[in-house]
Amino acid sequence: MKSTFITLTLLTMMLFKANAQELNTTAADYERQIVSVYKQKDMQTLDHLLKSYYKSGQYPLDVLMYNYNELQGMEDWGVIIMSSAESLIGKLILQRVLMVHRDKVLVCTETGGLDQATCERLDIPMPPTTWKPEQVYEQTIKWVAEHTDRKVYFPFTDSPLFKEFPDAMKECIYNEGLTMHYSVTPYDNISVKIHNLEERYLTDYLKLALQPYNENQDKRQYRRFTPGMLALNYSAIYMDMMPYYREHRADRVEWLLNLYRACQNHYSNLSVNSFFNIEQ
Repeated sequence: MKSTFITLTLLTMMLFKANAQELNTTAADYERQIVSVYKQKDMQTLDHLLKSYYKSGQYPLDVLMYNYNELQGMEDWGVIIMSSAESLIGKLILQRVLMVHRDKVLVCTETGGLDQATCERLDIPMPPTTWKPEQVYEQTIKWVAEHTDRKVYFPFTDSPLFKEFPDAMKECIYNEGLTMHYSVTPYDNISVKIHNLEERYLTDYLKLALQPYNENQDKRQYRRFTPGMLALNYSAIYMDMMPYYREHRADRVEWLLNLYRACQNHYSNLSVNSFFNIEQ
């Protein structure tokens, strides 16, 4: 069954509450402080900042839901390795404020990566200090995968489409939707993507124009996840799977197209049809 973490009604109530609050600290201020405190591992102060940031309403709910779906598509006790604090902050809010997906281990190479506390939680040795800066991200993924039985993931936005991973490493990377799974053992990732799309991801919120802001008004310190990027990422998944659905699951094609159209209507002015050659 799909999780009922946040219903559409609750989302609307949260948005109304957030808009009604007076904001004394900017989103960029919150995010700079959160990253600094996270690096120091002052978890008490971190929790206070995360709760205040969430209650301020300045962290976009659609971005929060995107982060939720990333974690939702992972297996229990999985590890997600991120290159940017943008991916980290939303997941920290989910885990430490909303208390969901707390079994997932977050590793962010921008904010310390495999520090002692993280390695102890994973029960793995500390990595060598000889990695070149440009190799830290890929080496972190491989190090965790080699030393733990947990499944290792990283965000779609950190995929080989955007990073120059070695060819041998790319052969071990499987697209599962919003996340990429690193596995030296081949497997059927099509079935996993279908399971994520139909059973795991929360997608009803895509049909609402939740956020009363545009990209110029978004004052976060870390802004890679903007409405346009969200739309493009979701659209890429839907269009990636469209040939399979048309051939094997014709009864679900209209459902998939409706999700795609929801992204187009509410989240982006981009003409992603030109990228994916999709029929309207």
